[in-house]
Amino acid sequence: MSTTQITTIPTIDITSIDSSDPSVRNALAQELYEACVSCGFFYLKGHGMSDELLAETFDLLERFFALDLESKMDAHVQKNPAIRGYEPMGETKMDPRTKLDFKESYTIGDCPLEPEQKYTEKTGKAPPGDLKRPQNIWPSAAPWYRDGLYRYYNEVLPVSLKLVRLLALSLKLDEDKFLGDFFNFPITGMRALHYPPVPPEDKEKDELNIGLGAHSDFSYLTLVLQTPSLDALEVLTPAGQWIQVPAIPNTLVCNVGQYLERQTNGRFLAAVHRVRNKTGDERYSLPFFLTMDPDAQVSILVEDKEEKKFEDFNVGDLYIKKVLPARVKHPTSIKYREVPEEEWKYEFLLE
Repeated sequence: MSTTQITTIPTIDITSIDSSDPSVRNALAQELYEACVSCGFFYLKGHGMSDELLAETFDLLERFFALDLESKMDAHVQKNPAIRGYEPMGETKMDPRTKLDFKESYTIGDCPLEPEQKYTEKTGKAPPGDLKRPQNIWPSAAPWYRDGLYRYYNEVLPVSLKLVRLLALSLKLDEDKFLGDFFNFPITGMRALHYPPVPPEDKEKDELNIGLGAHSDFSYLTLVLQTPSLDALEVLTPAGQWIQVPAIPNTLVCNVGQYLERQTNGRFLAAVHRVRNKTGDERYSLPFFLTMDPDAQVSILVEDKEEKKFEDFNVGDLYIKKVLPARVKHPTSIKYREVPEEEWKYEFLLE
């Protein structure tokens, strides 16, 4: 891991990611490798999603979060066993040293039963027979919200998988085999976020007033769409300094998650980051969290003469051990509170 002073995150333009010229793709893979090793964050340009789609998506988030609380609470996260749905202001606290997170959110993710995700087309199989109801929950008063979120979801997922191919290339692995082993119908999460401005009386208490507390992502790779030209995201560099990650129009901010850090034996950095909205404006963001298939078995990629820092792991087992403790008041967590951790199963989220 590099400790070189960093003042900004790198930008990677993937306009030519589908090039048939191996030298072009190898050069992109090298850029990606260096970004993942040096700071774990990068801007993504040339992703292929239209300006119109991105503008419509921001309008969608603003329209949804402007709904009355009762309409949003119709799809509250505690009504959903998979721990997805709406979370109102102050319901989470990512950093125990700070106040409650000053934001509201709405989460959806992978679901074999929802037709927009085309499970059978992607896997060649029927949805799991023991999955009796969809894993996502939707507000009954806003059918347009589902339509709009899925328009973006079905554009950003292919972008994320193109980056996975590039990651495999950067690690000198076979791209097709890598996707086939780990990304047939992966765990995903897409979390719409609304950060109101920090109240004027609290603006000076910087370290206590956090939109989203300091954390690293429990994903493989995260791609974030954030309000253009509104600075709130901050990243902790390997040298221990917080730097701002300004929003740049028509780019995504991408970062390494804990699964990728673990798989690469710590060579790639799952950097700590936080959100502090001190701008006086409303901020919206839409992170897309890509993980791996829940049944995937992952071996750590250890280089010659390198000490193995992590144990091989099952994706679903690791996932459930992170999710349940993060939502201790959720009915799913309460239901399995007396079950020993070594007996926890990813399937708890599917019941």
